[in-house]
Amino acid sequence: MPTETEIKLRLPGDWAAPPILEDERVAAYLMRDFSDTEMDAVYYDTEGGELDKRQWSLRLRREGDVSVASCKTAGTRDGSMLTRGEWQVRAEDWETALPLLVEEGAPSSLLSLPGPFVPRCMIRFTRTAAPLRLPDGSTAELALDRGTLSAGEKQETFLELELELLTGDPGGMAALAAYLESKYALSKEYNSKYARALRLIRSR
Repeated sequence: MPTETEIKLRLPGDWAAPPILEDERVAAYLMRDFSDTEMDAVYYDTEGGELDKRQWSLRLRREGDVSVASCKTAGTRDGSMLTRGEWQVRAEDWETALPLLVEEGAPSSLLSLPGPFVPRCMIRFTRTAAPLRLPDGSTAELALDRGTLSAGEKQETFLELELELLTGDPGGMAALAAYLESKYALSKEYNSKYARALRLIRSR
C-alpha cells in the first residue's frame, strides 16, 4: 500500500527559515537546489462528514500548473512521525479522480459514499523544497511551507518544516529532524494542516 511517512516541525519565527535552508548539513545532503511551488489545496467531505468519521481526507491541490487529487487514510504515529495510506492521481474533479484513486489502491468504499462532496476548507501556501540523500542511503524531501489555513471567514497563518520520506528507512530522516529541532529551537507539530483547519472550523 502506498504510504506517506512524514515529520512536521513548527518554526519559532520567520528568522529561522533562511538558516535552516542554508544549514551546512542540509547543504551536504541536497540532491538539487531548493525551488518554490505555489500550492492551493481544497479539502472535501460529504455533507454528513463521512470522511471525517473515518479519519480520511480527500484533497484537490493545485501544484503550480498541475491539479493533483489525493486520498489519505487514518495513520499511526511514532512520536512526531506520522505514517498513513496515501494515493495521488492527476485530476481536475472528483468524478474523474475517484475511480482513478481506487484503481491505485485507495479504499473502494470511496465510490459508495453518499455524495456530493463539498469543500470544507482551503489551504494556500508556498512550498520551498528539495530532495535530500541522507547518510544511510535513504532519501527524503525537506520542505518549508508558509501560508494560510482558511475555513469560511476564519483564517490562521502557519510556517512549518516538513520532512517526508521518499525511499528507504525513516531513521535517517528522524535523525535530521532531531538535529534541526535542537539547533533551531523548533517545536514538534503533531497535527496535519487539514486537522488544524478542522480545528479552526470548530472554534468559536
